[in-house]
Amino acid sequence: MPNADVVYLGGTIRTMDPASPTTNAVAVISGAIAAVGTEACEAITGPTTEVVELENRTMIPGFHDAHAHPVLGGLNLMQCNLDDIHGFRPYLDRIAAYGHEHPDEEWILGSGWYGDVFEGGFPHRRDLDSVIADRPAAFTSHDAHGTWVNSRALELAGVTRDTPDPDGGRIVRDSEGEPTGLFLESAAKLVSDLFPAPTESDVERALVSSQEYFHSLGIVGWQDAGVGILTGSPHDTYLPYISLARDGRFSSKVTGALWWDRNVPYSEQIETIRERRAEVKALDRNRAAGGLQTTVVKIMLDGVCENLTGALKRSYRGHDHEHGLLMFTADELNEIVRGLEDNDFDIHIHAVGDEALRVAVDALTQRGGVSSDRRHQIAHLDIADPVDLGRMAEQGLIANVQPLWARKDSVLVETKLPLLHEDQQSHHFIFGSMRDAGVILAFGSDWPVSSPDPVWGSHVAVNRTAPHHDPHGQDLIAQTDPLLADEALTVEEALRAYTLNAAYANGYDDVSGSITLGKSADFAILDRDPYGVDRAEIGDIIVDMTISAGKVVYQRS
Repeated sequence: MPNADVVYLGGTIRTMDPASPTTNAVAVISGAIAAVGTEACEAITGPTTEVVELENRTMIPGFHDAHAHPVLGGLNLMQCNLDDIHGFRPYLDRIAAYGHEHPDEEWILGSGWYGDVFEGGFPHRRDLDSVIADRPAAFTSHDAHGTWVNSRALELAGVTRDTPDPDGGRIVRDSEGEPTGLFLESAAKLVSDLFPAPTESDVERALVSSQEYFHSLGIVGWQDAGVGILTGSPHDTYLPYISLARDGRFSSKVTGALWWDRNVPYSEQIETIRERRAEVKALDRNRAAGGLQTTVVKIMLDGVCENLTGALKRSYRGHDHEHGLLMFTADELNEIVRGLEDNDFDIHIHAVGDEALRVAVDALTQRGGVSSDRRHQIAHLDIADPVDLGRMAEQGLIANVQPLWARKDSVLVETKLPLLHEDQQSHHFIFGSMRDAGVILAFGSDWPVSSPDPVWGSHVAVNRTAPHHDPHGQDLIAQTDPLLADEALTVEEALRAYTLNAAYANGYDDVSGSITLGKSADFAILDRDPYGVDRAEIGDIIVDMTISAGKVVYQRS
């Protein structure tokens, strides 16, 4: 065997490999793990080997994000981004400043607002009019399920009190029936079709920027939960992905979940996604080195609870006849799932409410059993009936959940919990119950809905409270009062959900997700050991270095 290119030693190494959970040295040759343990590493250490002293730091496998939207996140960073602030006045001040600094922009576009800062939980066009009145302005909510516009945008879109709600969406109206300037779900398309379309160069730049951002957080792979033309989006996100993949620009292990468009005929859509999978596969890359695969299809089944579009078995509290929205009937979903399975696709279904979860599990198990080589997953599971969790465990279905949401921040306390009955609240982000039922837990962020920081996500999974530095969780309740404390996970379980299990959900567990002989050298080096710090300090841990396929892709200055 040739000499190692690099040997890492001198700190704590957590492998996530059940056969050998910890070690004290790792050697890398040509981007792969060539030896594990001091004796094995010493045997291949030569005069040209670089020796990296961890110096009491901790190495873990590189993180994977099982559910993100990096094209949208990257574009948001290029517009008026509200994601790093929280508050009514701070939002308006930043929007006003951005408008002043960009006098030539035809539209003022941005994203990242949280509904709890507005009276009644929803923004109004008059708020946006107060800072941007001369041009159309539109801002997408942090969860991408609502679009807030000013009066000028309403006028250009031709939306009035007489405009009907589109299929799968809602125009929010005041007590007089007038549009308030808030569009929910597919209704956003009434205005988003008017937005200036980003150029191909813009979208590629956004995706590259997102990759760099992920690397700074220790992330070496991700699943884009909707590659194609998403609802409310003017661009086809497949195009920048295939372009960058051809050019070898991905230093990450990327899975593109191809978007199932409910407005495109079934047979036509099956053909399109088959062609796209074949086009990516023809690039014939080394999976261990990074790149793109399109082996998954993403289906949006319901909305979110905050705007009453998450599909519930029981009605919302205070809204006796409102059970949310299902984007497909059970029969329609069953047909789609059968077609995708017949074409060997993994399936990724958005299901926030417990009724959506039931329908999703029914569809994914309709043939009596799920093939062992399939990575079918259900995303979000905000409200989960334990009966359906048992069914998921029996069939090996993955719960693709977002841990950062499982805390009592002001959005949850003020805009979501009041809509839920006590029994629904008791089944809210029940990660511990999912574990106990035997469900595979894979963690994702849904970025830009919420921060993609796996350290912050792990903190919430373990503590059920907000990290100290999260701008959207700064109130006393979020910081100190756990949400369903009994649903907390251990540090080991949280890190596994962000590494090996997320790699499994993304279809890369054979080459990544654990520090195992022969796998890709994908590591995150942390300034402290998550197992050794007080659990209240997990969110303060910092990523010092990220290594992807043996290459240093991020190093903290």
